[in-house]
Amino acid sequence: MIARVADNCFWFGRYVERAESTARLLQVTRALSFDAEISVAQCWQPVVIVSGEYPAFLKRFSPEQAGDASVVQDYTTWDPDNHVSLWSTIRAARESARTVRDVISGEVWEEINELYLWMSQPDGRSEYERNRDEFYRRVRRAGQLCLGLARSTM
Repeated sequence: MIARVADNCFWFGRYVERAESTARLLQVTRALSFDAEISVAQCWQPVVIVSGEYPAFLKRFSPEQAGDASVVQDYTTWDPDNHVSLWSTIRAARESARTVRDVISGEVWEEINELYLWMSQPDGRSEYERNRDEFYRRVRRAGQLCLGLARSTM
């Protein structure tokens, strides 16, 4: 396998793992913010810090907004300038998969492409607005399915 192909396969896997982990973190933090006896700010600010995006976040938003559930979720899910947002990560995973499409199985390509297209269209955004838990669950499932398919078909 040539280095370029191996590199894209590696990054495809890393991006899918990151998307799945980020979706899990957001879903768990939502549940924690409803159930825990700590302030909402104490729930959401760590999400930005753990993602490594706190300095970039503070360039665009106030420190108080790092504790705002809606701002943090939007930033961590949709922001195209946030290179670890779900949107950016899934887009990068799809691009890596597209580059090595002749090496990966058709099932892997179809799953990551379907997730990307769903998020690109109003369906993904409306699911996010209507039911965030289900939105994050779908991203997690798609990531797990991609990784499972890659392991079993390659």
